[in-house]
Amino acid sequence: MPAPKKNPAATPVLVPRTLLTACRALLAALEARDVEAQQDAAESIEAVLATIDPPVPTDPAEMLGTLEIKKKTRRASGGGVWVTGSIAGHRFEALVFPEHAESESFELGDSRISKLWLQEHFTHRQVAAFERGWDVHPTTDAAKRIVDLLAAGLAETVFGK
Repeated sequence: MPAPKKNPAATPVLVPRTLLTACRALLAALEARDVEAQQDAAESIEAVLATIDPPVPTDPAEMLGTLEIKKKTRRASGGGVWVTGSIAGHRFEALVFPEHAESESFELGDSRISKLWLQEHFTHRQVAAFERGWDVHPTTDAAKRIVDLLAAGLAETVFGK
């Protein structure tokens, strides 16, 4: 059974039905001891699950290739910009400045980021939070890599310098 086509209007109904159909097929194949049908049903289940929770790239270059800045909002004072976006299966919000902070402790490394919040898309779990210091250190390997990638280049992406 092929994976469901991505139709945003149909997805809320199509995905559960397709998953249910694939699970029923697997149960029937298990009962019939039909190894080939079991394998087909398992592949169908995996395909549906991949549409719900797509695999997150682990290679930094691939992760960076998924970076999408969805919104930039300039603050009224201070020259900072709130940046909202996504990268490698995560959502982020960051407060980025054109210049370095007066106090090194107010900045994530040498990044010009004073606030950063990172959440996994699928689980909605907060996996990192920095606000002039760590509130939540990165909790996963992916979160660590994403924080490093954003720290290395988000300010340059936003301000071009």
